Amino acid sequence: MEDLTAKVHNIVAESLDIEVDEVSDDSLLYDDLDADSLDILDMNYQVRKAFGVEMAVAHIQRHFEEAGIRWLDEYGGVTDEGLATLNDFMPELDDGRISAGDRVENVFVVLKVGDLVALLQRALDENG
Repeated sequence: MEDLTAKVHNIVAESLDIEVDEVSDDSLLYDDLDADSLDILDMNYQVRKAFGVEMAVAHIQRHFEEAGIRWLDEYGGVTDEGLATLNDFMPELDDGRISAGDRVENVFVVLKVGDLVALLQRALDENG
């Protein structure tokens, strides 16, 4: 896992054009590291190139689709069912960062770098 963590930290730093020592597992992608949606796309591309799997967006979306769960309501708020499913799928998010009703158009807004490592590890485990 340490090697995976270091690789993810390097991908994040490269995508954001910052020094790797500015990246920690507790860094919030958007609030702490000033990532935007294009940066996230670049990170996903780099992860796919390095590991052959999708990073969080496709992985999380597929999980919701397979479970038949609607993550957001018609107003962009997190549904109770969506929150329960997300917390089940990503227990690291069950720390109060997201509450039912919160407007979270993009789950990356609340993700920390360490969450990406955990998601990538799950994707790698699932793909054997």
